[in-house]
Amino acid sequence: MDGRARLLLATAMAASLAGCKAGPAAPSALATVTFSPLDTAAATTRPGTATSTIQPLATLAPSPTPRVYVVRANDTFLAIALAFGLSREELRAANPDLNPDLLSIGQQLLVPAPGGEATATPIPTPTPLPLQVTEPLCFPITSGGLWCLLTVTNTTGEAIEGLSGWVTLVDAGGLALVTAPVYPPLNLLSAEQVMVLAAFLPPPAPGYSRAAGALTMAVPVQDAERRYPPLDWSATRSQPAADRRSWQVDVRVGIPASASSSPRVAVAVLAFDAQGRGIGFAKWEPAAALRPGEGTEAHLVVYSLGPEIDRVDVLAEALAVP
Repeated sequence: MDGRARLLLATAMAASLAGCKAGPAAPSALATVTFSPLDTAAATTRPGTATSTIQPLATLAPSPTPRVYVVRANDTFLAIALAFGLSREELRAANPDLNPDLLSIGQQLLVPAPGGEATATPIPTPTPLPLQVTEPLCFPITSGGLWCLLTVTNTTGEAIEGLSGWVTLVDAGGLALVTAPVYPPLNLLSAEQVMVLAAFLPPPAPGYSRAAGALTMAVPVQDAERRYPPLDWSATRSQPAADRRSWQVDVRVGIPASASSSPRVAVAVLAFDAQGRGIGFAKWEPAAALRPGEGTEAHLVVYSLGPEIDRVDVLAEALAVP
């Protein structure tokens, strides 16, 4: 995602309130650090109700064998389409669950071959793996918009990536009012880790009775050691606010001196309620790429969108830049 898109996501989050078994093992840089206060209280919230009968509108994608493109800094959806000889509409049809105005560095796009010719780099079929997915939680904010969060646990025993999904708001009669795609703050989810996927619905949010959600894509990690190089990092401080509506975390990250390049670095702090459901997230990326042997520190604050924060998970990843 470019700088403007990252700022838009961060600003929207702040305004709403004022972290392979097949192939190499998941890199150690992707370990999760979990913090919990000594005394915990039961949280109250307004969850949606999951339903298996609501499905998002299906969109047919172009038929040629696709390839994968990994989003880089300053990429735009239109520029990527033009680079592969496609129209914006053709690329959009191949990625129906992707927000073209909210690209993230390291995000994968399906790129169909122009003219029906197969490309040389096929990718796994984007069929979601059987992960543990909770019912979505949706939180109204003062501007009239709505944040919807989907909590996913990787129970496959191997590292996965390419997570995306959807949340649908449903009225009392069972009619689907709106479907929004949800995306995670980080690209990779190691075995047994938990991730929060989020979508912001701008105002005015429709009146709804319940929410349904599901994953649409999750694939095993390929070539993990090369694509996700080692990252030296640690959470040096973790402090919940007195009312547990926010949580501060200090993190130090560094690129090993033995590294051969400067990967993209990202840190996420995920907030959970007493039932283990995601209720907030914060993401940080350094302003400039860290070179081998360099390190820096970051101060993150994650805010709850609703109930008290019971614990936070801190995740970090390094992603090789093509």
